[in-house]
Amino acid sequence: MSGEPAKTYKDVQWEGRPWILPSAVGRTVGLIVVAGLVIWFEFYLGVAYVTIANVQIELWTVLAVFVVWIISIIDLIVLRASHRYLLRSDSLEIKTGIASLKQFVIVPSGFSDLETRQSLLERTLGYGSIMIHTQSETDPDRKMVKVRNPSKVAEQVRYVMARPIVRMEKPEERPEPPSEPKK
Repeated sequence: MSGEPAKTYKDVQWEGRPWILPSAVGRTVGLIVVAGLVIWFEFYLGVAYVTIANVQIELWTVLAVFVVWIISIIDLIVLRASHRYLLRSDSLEIKTGIASLKQFVIVPSGFSDLETRQSLLERTLGYGSIMIHTQSETDPDRKMVKVRNPSKVAEQVRYVMARPIVRMEKPEERPEPPSEPKK
């Protein structure tokens, strides 16, 4: 997740989206390896020069792997476009969706706990998920997926959610205290 400091809102402490780069690179490398093995196997069996519709089978293999790669990358792009996280000075907003937007606002009074989840690969690449547990009876858990530096983000969320909110009246709005009568 790209976790750049937000510039638009005054009270936004952190803003991010799912960090898809490691997944995109992993899928690309995996598909290149699979394509290489399949093409090697085609040459090994002697079928690489067989043509279908005047195109050699190895080119059909490359085309099929390219289509699978495009579909897998589109999935990641949709994930990034459909999730946005905003940590404000007094709440956490989790926005999901593209066509229909769902916005969940978690305030300190509704916050219960959070946990970070990272596999070995995710720890190596520096991303993971953050599970936010709320006091809501209908939907108590919220998940922030593919968060870059999840421990750092979780620490910021804990700081905002654990900080007590003290509301003070403006001095000019405060009524004057009653004065004691003089004797």
